[in-house]
Amino acid sequence: MGTELMKRGLRVGDAPELWNLERPDEILDVQRAYVEAGAQILLTNTFGGNRLKLRRAGMEDRLEEVNRKAAEIARRASGGRALVAGDIGPTGEFMEPYGSFSEEDFYRVFREQAEVLASSGVDLFVIETMTDVGEVKAAIRACRELGLPVAASMSFDPAGDDFRTMMGVRPEEAAKCIDEAGADLVGANCGGVSPEEMAQVVGRMREATKRPLFAEPNAGKPELVDGKAVYRLSPEAFVEGMRKVAEAGARGLGGCCGTTPEHIRLLVRELG
Repeated sequence: MGTELMKRGLRVGDAPELWNLERPDEILDVQRAYVEAGAQILLTNTFGGNRLKLRRAGMEDRLEEVNRKAAEIARRASGGRALVAGDIGPTGEFMEPYGSFSEEDFYRVFREQAEVLASSGVDLFVIETMTDVGEVKAAIRACRELGLPVAASMSFDPAGDDFRTMMGVRPEEAAKCIDEAGADLVGANCGGVSPEEMAQVVGRMREATKRPLFAEPNAGKPELVDGKAVYRLSPEAFVEGMRKVAEAGARGLGGCCGTTPEHIRLLVRELG
């Protein structure tokens, strides 16, 4: 979503969630393009829709409005052809001892956002791009209590011959944590891994959980061009990498940063 909005004028550092209110037709057009490409799950434009993230953008007092409008737009875009997932991203803050927040603080932050999304008609929750076990557990608990299915994923980077989140969590540890916290689907998304490396991450997560796995890598590793991240992996190369992800055990396949409707269209055609 963010990559497509940047093509339409979103500036680096701006809150994409503000477009739910100021440029809703742009959000609708982008989301419809993914549905037309064959996406079966459509995420609301609420990755940064929690109170702590919105506070940074000076939008804390518009939390309910932002999340409710996002769900409305996504439902219109889906037209009944795709499930609408309430997108829950990280707070951007750190838990103790690295920061001042407790797991209970994060739980309350996520519960507030999740309640708005649930009451706005989303079909499930997708918790994504998490790096800390305490934060992902707080998000899963907040969403599970609302009675909707929950998918949760963490983001990994290469670390020598290993893979870890920013907070040092390995794939096996992440899968075990997400499983035990009660998520229905366990996954990995974004991060600094290629689709081929994501296959390795998925294979290691498979060893630690029997729950269904999903994976949403970026369209390759970004290059910085004029201060912007540019993803150059073609749809064809992306899908070839995703074949390996599927072979490693992922049942749910998708894309994160840089994956256009064309990437998804080819993914659905070849592996759907």
